[in-house]
Amino acid sequence: MKRLVYLGLIMLAGPTFNTFAQESDSTGMPGDNFDLQGALNLFKESKNLEDFEKKLNSESNHVNNLDLNGDNKIDYIRVIDKKEGNSHAILLQIPVNKKESQDIAAIAIEKKSDKEAQLQIIGNESIYGEETIMEPIDEKEIKKSSGPATLSAPVIVFVNVWYWPCVQYIYDPFYDPWYSPYYWGYYPSWWNPWPPVYYHVYYQRMYYYHGWCQYTPYYHVPHARAIYASNHSNSNTVRKRYESQRAAYRGRSSYNNESANGSKGRVESGKTQPATGRAGTEIKKEPVRPATANPQRQTTKREVPRPIREGENNRGTIRENNNGNTRTVEPARRTPTTTPQPRPVERPQRIERQPRPVERSPQRVNPQPQWQTQPARQAPVNRPVVRPGNGGGRGR
Repeated sequence: MKRLVYLGLIMLAGPTFNTFAQESDSTGMPGDNFDLQGALNLFKESKNLEDFEKKLNSESNHVNNLDLNGDNKIDYIRVIDKKEGNSHAILLQIPVNKKESQDIAAIAIEKKSDKEAQLQIIGNESIYGEETIMEPIDEKEIKKSSGPATLSAPVIVFVNVWYWPCVQYIYDPFYDPWYSPYYWGYYPSWWNPWPPVYYHVYYQRMYYYHGWCQYTPYYHVPHARAIYASNHSNSNTVRKRYESQRAAYRGRSSYNNESANGSKGRVESGKTQPATGRAGTEIKKEPVRPATANPQRQTTKREVPRPIREGENNRGTIRENNNGNTRTVEPARRTPTTTPQPRPVERPQRIERQPRPVERSPQRVNPQPQWQTQPARQAPVNRPVVRPGNGGGRGR
């Protein structure tokens, strides 16, 4: 009888503890009412983006539990594809009023190679308190190469989503990017909004979708994420309505030195990543307490030996006892504690050789004859011949 009573008490207390654990998992943000793993599971099962939008807004799938404008009715989520090259950013967006829209999340997809694609789903900061990144994973047991047939720890393998029907659809050569035709006040005829449910009820419904995705702080599809960053939409109405919840979320995150959803910041792949311990946890360094000096403790000043020089008597004397006997000792040589740095090699400056002057043989100079000027000859003066007269000559 006592066993039946104890069993009944355990069965009654079980749901209470489960509800308490679920409430503690709540972040208080509106993102608690839109499960990213559930949305990614619906995307995996959809044949195209139109089918995906219909599954998001179907009550039977239980993924959408958002009421951002507070009218006690589930909001309609439309799907918009932004494409650049081989990268896609599929926006999940709610028209809040005639002028404003609020992004809930974005599925970022990149084609890595032929028949290989990778994706991540990124939760909007205004909805989740910070950008929350999730991606599908696959855990495989790998056997060791040597020794007995034992299994090592599971290895996380990223999933190739190329063969998902919706991925094949958006990478078709004739694909035209999907843009939902619905907006505020205009919705499909099959849609009938329903009232939202409490978080603990919603959490139990979402448990079916969990177990195949993980949180990550890294952007493995950075180009697709950049497309989303340049095309995202945030509503001022939503921001003002959930301002207190956002402040409380950030206060808890800063107090715990981590995000409430387990992520540790956002890092693009290829860049320097923070040191981590176990998967998804970051190594925390304990602060080092500065050492305080003891005022009563006296420190002994160490004497530095004098450097040894060549040709100098460096022997010292130490007194053995009071009798005055002394002995010579070599001075202590202290071993350097730091590795000596190599001295820079001084290379002699290169002296450019001056060109040697060409010695030319002296040229032979033929002396020019110097002509001496002679005085000019005077023309002879014609003197008259004086002939003697008859009287003056010899007599005959």
